[in-house]
Amino acid sequence: MRKVAAAIIAGGPARRLGGAVKPLIEIGRQAVADRQLAVLQPLFARVFAVANDPAPWAARGVEVVGDRVVGAGPLAGVAAALGAAGDAEAVVCVAGDLPFLAPVLLAALRDAAPEAAALAPRPGGRAEPLCARYSAALRADVEARLAAGRLALHELLGESGAVWLTDTDLGALDPGRLSFVNLNTPDDLRRAEEIARWLP
Repeated sequence: MRKVAAAIIAGGPARRLGGAVKPLIEIGRQAVADRQLAVLQPLFARVFAVANDPAPWAARGVEVVGDRVVGAGPLAGVAAALGAAGDAEAVVCVAGDLPFLAPVLLAALRDAAPEAAALAPRPGGRAEPLCARYSAALRADVEARLAAGRLALHELLGESGAVWLTDTDLGALDPGRLSFVNLNTPDDLRRAEEIARWLP
């Protein structure tokens, strides 16, 4: 059976949210990190966080990998995740500000198109590179892009021949597209709280 790990890419302080650490933001009285772990841990034998502050993750018993290139954005997080892949053939990387990950979607990211260098949702034609699977074989390419300052994850996906989960696929995997609700602004927080109130 293929080994696929999962990595939560914590990201840096959220400037538009007063410097908050996004995975620690509470939505519906539960930290985003805890919501994500509740989905990921039953699906993946290994779940770790890419973060520069290990304390919140250690308190949760979660392995932490440092983000080696600070300020280089999400590509650096993916590079750190692939660098820590160990014997995993691929890593599913999720941003640390996605409170409503759908288990069925995450299972598909783990299992579908196993031969693909990358597998990512593309709702409405727009790639979601931080809710995607990356093959460990991409590590050298990712490191080269990082060194060259080519930091756009959507370019990595496009140029690596990623397989896409289309709107048709997502209709079965995450009909409400809630997995892609993220937390960047105060309006996003308000929307997420509203969603949390009507979710079971």
